[in-house]
Amino acid sequence: MKQTLTAAALLAACSAFAGDVYMGAGLPGIQLGYAQPLSDSFTLRADFSTLGRLHRTRSDNNLDYDTKLKVDRLGLFADWFFSGNWRAVGGLTLNRARADLRGSGNGSTITIGNTTYVAGPGEGFDVDVKFPRAMPYLGLGYGHKGQAVKGWKMAFDAGLAFGKPRVSGTVRGALLSQAVSQADIDRELADIRDDANKLKGIPQLSLSVSYRF
Repeated sequence: MKQTLTAAALLAACSAFAGDVYMGAGLPGIQLGYAQPLSDSFTLRADFSTLGRLHRTRSDNNLDYDTKLKVDRLGLFADWFFSGNWRAVGGLTLNRARADLRGSGNGSTITIGNTTYVAGPGEGFDVDVKFPRAMPYLGLGYGHKGQAVKGWKMAFDAGLAFGKPRVSGTVRGALLSQAVSQADIDRELADIRDDANKLKGIPQLSLSVSYRF
């Protein structure tokens, strides 16, 4: 909510200048932003993107993971136009990006690490995956050029906010808490961490419609 209000304040503060208000969709979600040209070659931008709240399920090592995912992002960008409307983009994203995985057994047993355990009612293994709050961004885009005429335009962005997620996990339930070894917890988290680290960050691939004042 705080990030949304910040983005709205930026739009209101810039509305008196000759820039682009834009709305888009793609990764990382629905987007609202403002682009302020400084010259024919440079533009500053700020936008807010959100995926909302997503719910997914997955299975791994006899664990059924109920996953809740949320990605909210405030981006601050500088565009350099190197060829016509094509631009190189650098900046910083401020993120609230995490996945909460609640793992429960497929039946009477669950496998954590290399060991199978008996799980009582309400027992399982829960994992949190969190990206850093602040991440550098590099990308390539098209549109929002300073010399553009008034009216409606299209813009495109592709890039990556760089940052490795932090993975942590806890055993849920009195019986499992006493039985599960730390070595098995570490092995289970290492498997999940290997999958999470393949992302290398939060990607952007979005198409937007802008209006030039």
